Amino acid sequence: MRRDLTAALIWLVLVATSSEVHAKPVWKEIERDQGVTVFAREEPKRSLPTFRGVGEVSANIYHLMAIILDNQRAPEWVDRCESSRQLERYDARTTLVYSRASSPWPVSDRDTVVRVTTRTIRPQKEYRLSMRSQPDLTPRVDGVVRIEQSHIYFHLTRLGPKRTQIEYSLNVDPGGYLPKWLVRMSTRTMPIKTIRALEAQARKTHGQYKETIQVLKARP
Repeated sequence: MRRDLTAALIWLVLVATSSEVHAKPVWKEIERDQGVTVFAREEPKRSLPTFRGVGEVSANIYHLMAIILDNQRAPEWVDRCESSRQLERYDARTTLVYSRASSPWPVSDRDTVVRVTTRTIRPQKEYRLSMRSQPDLTPRVDGVVRIEQSHIYFHLTRLGPKRTQIEYSLNVDPGGYLPKWLVRMSTRTMPIKTIRALEAQARKTHGQYKETIQVLKARP
């Protein structure tokens, strides 16, 4: 009897441990401001979580796509972006982009090399623009920290002719010697800043990007 009870207890412990090991990280709401709700999800073997923000903006979905894909004008609305340029175009939906972000002294500037892809989820209704790091495709810059791990995406859903829902996800390790608590604190509001800055850029560029918008609309 005692042996059976011991075996049962061992089995329960193993099941519980296995469930914990294989349990998927969950999204938790951490912030709500300016009409944007921010969630965080802890990542296995990572000190920094993934952040995701969801909000609605008053702008046409194709106009927003045109702004996001306009690398040269990214410094106008992307926080701390000092410069951004296209390095290569692989096809109509895929490009390679280099960006550099300024940092306050004494923190070193950061730069990234990302592959930008545009994917149609539902034609004319839903699109995803993803930026995934490709750190070794260009030479390093002295004095600048190359971001090794980065995956960012904008998921756009059309709600009306001039209304779009934006889901912005940020999974980035800035590298270098930065206190993780400081990175967490500064990054948790990034989705709010980004979504609202994108809406402001849409107002600023009203009437522009007509040719780009026509090309985007024509894509299947």
